[in-house]
This record gives sequence, structure tokens and C-alpha cells, in this order.
Amino acid sequence: MNESARFKMKLGVIGAPPHWKGPDGALWAFEPYVREMRVWADLFSDVEICAHAGEGEMKGNLAPYERENITIRQVRYTTDHGFSGARRRLFQLPGLTWQARRTLRDTDFTLLRAPSHFALVGLVLVWLMGKRSITKWAGGNASFRGERIPTRVNRWLEALTTKDHFTLVYGEARRPHHISFIPALMTAGELAAGRRAAGARLWNPPWKILCVGRLELVKNFDLVLRGLGELSRRRPDLPWTFTLVGGGREAENLRVLAGECAIADRVTFTGPLQFGEVQKRYGASHVVIMPGIQEGWPKVIAESWAHGAIPLGARAGIVPWILADPKAGAVFDPTPAGLAETLARVLSAPSTMSSMSEHLYAHAEDLSLDQFRVRLEKVLTERYGLS
Repeated sequence: MNESARFKMKLGVIGAPPHWKGPDGALWAFEPYVREMRVWADLFSDVEICAHAGEGEMKGNLAPYERENITIRQVRYTTDHGFSGARRRLFQLPGLTWQARRTLRDTDFTLLRAPSHFALVGLVLVWLMGKRSITKWAGGNASFRGERIPTRVNRWLEALTTKDHFTLVYGEARRPHHISFIPALMTAGELAAGRRAAGARLWNPPWKILCVGRLELVKNFDLVLRGLGELSRRRPDLPWTFTLVGGGREAENLRVLAGECAIADRVTFTGPLQFGEVQKRYGASHVVIMPGIQEGWPKVIAESWAHGAIPLGARAGIVPWILADPKAGAVFDPTPAGLAETLARVLSAPSTMSSMSEHLYAHAEDLSLDQFRVRLEKVLTERYGLS
């Protein structure tokens, strides 16, 4: 139990990334999620998370919670794609429902992490059990072409939520019960360290270009490689190197694609790295590309700001809204030609990049974990009356 908690209550969390038992015997999960959940654990006496049990070996950017008041209720619920995965989930759904119900029964207030199958089940149970809840919609705040059916249903049910059950959304609030809410990023100390690390950066070639994320089709990293190939053909006079940080099912396909685009000698695949190592990459880079068109809040852009690196984001979702200020970065049409054109323009103006870099840190200040706690506490006290 957290004796110094702001709210003397037990929080139930329905929906989370997969969890694995780490080398220390503790349960580990996706590090950005873990860092955010530590804030919730500091606010509540106890936290119980109903989450996926990781399948296979530990993979991705993972970290332990480092909070004694967090307990995990692991649920066997596969994330495999295709017909076989869907069939397994159908048989596992009753178990998920039972475990989510137990978490809701044993806790005082509920956080639903949507969109997800867990949050979909949790939302129905919250209504049936008369529980108070808050939803964090950790994805785009608008539907998009190709959106999966469970997400569409989750979005439809969330839209029926009453004013007593608020939803934290990225971007503009579209409904009365929506609250525009930016995510957690780094501590104030880490933000300061990011700025110091970037102090050694020299704004001259060869230009260092960076991408960070899971190597999955939805992340559009193939677009980046094709765009860099196009840039190489259009502007052979521009010297640059490209680093891709992350792991996933598309790793080998992307390596092959780099060769097909005749840029393999300029590309480095690091695999997944821990938070601190990733921050070093940001600090050493000149430009960071965020090519996804189905992102929620693009943390890659925020982490670029924190390190004074110029973010380039695909013209989709809330990215144009985030990068509306010309000093915040640049947007590009999500095509190889569109990316190549924007890169050529940005990399051809070193003095402009250097000047822009100085303005980026101000955009990151409100994204600290410390400010996240302040905003979250305000929502819980003013909208829900928690004390």
C-alpha cells in the first residue's frame, strides 16, 4: 500500500500491453506504459492491473514497475493475427471477462485503457456493475479507413458513455465527456538532461536521421526507406545516415527493402533499446521522422522536441494540429516523394534547422511526467470529486 497516496482508494486498470516475468522475477511491460502507470500508482493507495500475459520470449522496450503497491492479474489472451488467433481469443474471452470482473469487484475506481479488447469488455462490465471509471483513449481521436472491427465497436460504445464517465483523448475534445489530455513523457530531470545532451550537436553534415518504434506494418517504416531511396536519387549531394530503433515482425523485410532501395550502407538497425539508450539517439540526431498515419499522440515528436531534434511527421491524424507552429517541426505528404521533398528542403537549410532547434524545448515542457501528474490529479478531483 502507498501510505502517502493522494487518493486512499484502490485503482483497477483494465487493458494493458503484454506482461512478462523479467530477470529480477518482477513483471515487466512496455516501458512508456510503465512510466505512466507509476504516476497512477503514486496517486492511489493500491493498483491492480488486469493485463495480457506475454507469449514467448520477452520482446520490445520493457521495464519493471518499481512500485510495491501495483499487482498484476495476468490473463491468457493471444495477440496472434489471422483466423487461428481470432479462434483462440473467442475461447479465451470468457476467462478475460471473468478476470476483468474480479478486478472491478475488488477495486474502487477504474481506468480503462482503450482501444483494446480488454477495455471493450471492461466498459460493458463498468456499466453493468455501476462502477465509476475513466477511459484513456490511447489512439487517434477519430475513426480511420481500415480500422479494425473491435476498435470500431469500442469507439461506438465509448461514444455512448455518460457525462459521469469521462474519456481522456489526444487532440481536440469532440464530445461533452471528452477531455483533451496530452500524455506523460519524461521527468523534469530527464528533460533537462535531454537538452544538455543535445548541446554537443553540430549542425553540419553528414545529417543524422532517426526513426523509433515497433517494426510493424502499421508504423509505415517502409515509407521512410522508400523516401530515403528517393532522396538519394534526387539529391546525391546530400550526405546522411539513417538509424531505425525498434524490433518487430517487419525487421527482416525492412532490411531487405533497404537493400532494394540502394541505401543499405547508410542504414543502421539497432533492434529494441532501453529508454536511456533511445534518448541518446535522439540527442545525437538532427532529424526524426514519424511516418505513421494511425498514431494517437505521437510521442516520437515530443521526444524529438525534448532533445532539440527536428521532427518530421506524416500529414495525418493530429500531427498537423501538433505541428501547426512552423517552429515545432514539419509535416510531409505520406508518400516516398513527399518525404524526399520535405527532407531535401529541411536538410538544405542548416541555419534554419539550428534556429528551429532552440525553440523546440519549449514545446516539450508541458509533457513532463511531473506535469502529467498535476493534470491527472486535477481531472480526478474536479471532474470526479475524488479526495
